[in-house]
Amino acid sequence: MIIKLMKQPQFVIGMLFIACLLIFSFYWPSLLDVNKKESLKLLDFLYDKDGKVIGAAPFPPSEIPPFGTDLAGKQLFYQVIDGAKYTIIIAIVIAFFRILFSVGITLLNPKSNFSYLNDIVQATLYIPTAILAYLFMNALLVKSELDSMSFSKLIVLQALILIGIGVPPLISTFSREIKTILNRDYIINTFALGSKKSYVYFKHVLPELSTKLFLLFAQQVIQSLILLAHLGVLTIFIGGSRTLMLGDFLDPMPYNIPLAGEWAGIIGMSFSKLQAAPWVILTPLSFFAITIFALNLMVQGIQNCLETNKT
Repeated sequence: MIIKLMKQPQFVIGMLFIACLLIFSFYWPSLLDVNKKESLKLLDFLYDKDGKVIGAAPFPPSEIPPFGTDLAGKQLFYQVIDGAKYTIIIAIVIAFFRILFSVGITLLNPKSNFSYLNDIVQATLYIPTAILAYLFMNALLVKSELDSMSFSKLIVLQALILIGIGVPPLISTFSREIKTILNRDYIINTFALGSKKSYVYFKHVLPELSTKLFLLFAQQVIQSLILLAHLGVLTIFIGGSRTLMLGDFLDPMPYNIPLAGEWAGIIGMSFSKLQAAPWVILTPLSFFAITIFALNLMVQGIQNCLETNKT
C-alpha cells in the first residue's frame, strides 16, 4: 500500500510539503539562527536611529518584512512558522482519533445498521459543523474560566469535542464499507471454517480498508483544519487565551492572545480589525490554504491509487 502511494507524484509532493513545513516549524530558530524568545517578542513601537518613535503596531509587510506584525506587534512570519506544528498536529490528532473511534465502534457490531446514528447524521446535515463545535466549545471555555481549568485539561476536552462531532458520520460510512467486505464469499467461507472475528478483522477486513482509511484520514485532516479556521473567526481558541492590555494607561484596549499559538488563533484575535490590518488575517489564511492544497494533492494521489486497485 505504502509503495503504491509513493508512486503517486501528487501524494509525494503533498506529503513532502507537510513534512518540510513541520520540520521547519520545530527547528526554525536553529535553521534561521535566531533567538525564539526575541523573535516572538512584542514590538509596540518602531524607532529611528536617533531613538525617535516613527511608527506603532501593527506594522505592514513594507515596514517589517516579509508579513508585517499583528496588532500587538509580534512578527507574523515567526508566529505562523512556529504555529504550523501546533495547527497541523492538532488536526492530525483529531483526524486520527476520529478514524480510530469510528472503526473501533463499527467493528464491535459490524452487522448493525446504526440507524440511530444515521438519524443523527441526517438531523445535523443542514447544521454547519462549526456552529455545533462553537456551542460546545463556548460552554466549555466558560466552565474552564469558572473552574480555573488547567491548560492541558482544556485542550484534551476541546479535542474530545472536535473528535466527537466527526465520529457519527464516519461510523455510518464505515458501517457500509465493512458490511460490504463481510458479505464477500471468501470472508463468509473463512468464518465457516471456524476463524475468530479478531483474526478476520485484522487479516482481511482492515487490509481491505487500508486505502480507504488513508483517504478518509487525509480528508478528516482537511476538515479539521477548516473547522479550526472557522472557530478562530468565532474567537474560540484551542487552549484558551489570555488578555493583554494594549495602548496607553489612559486608553487601554483589551487584546486576547491565544495560548496554543495555532493559526486559527492568529485569525481570531485580529478578525475584528480586518479593515485596519488585512495582512494579519491574510497571512495565516494563506498558510491554511496552501496546507489544505497540499493535503488535497495527497487525497488525489490516494484516489488514483484506489482507481488503480479497482482496474
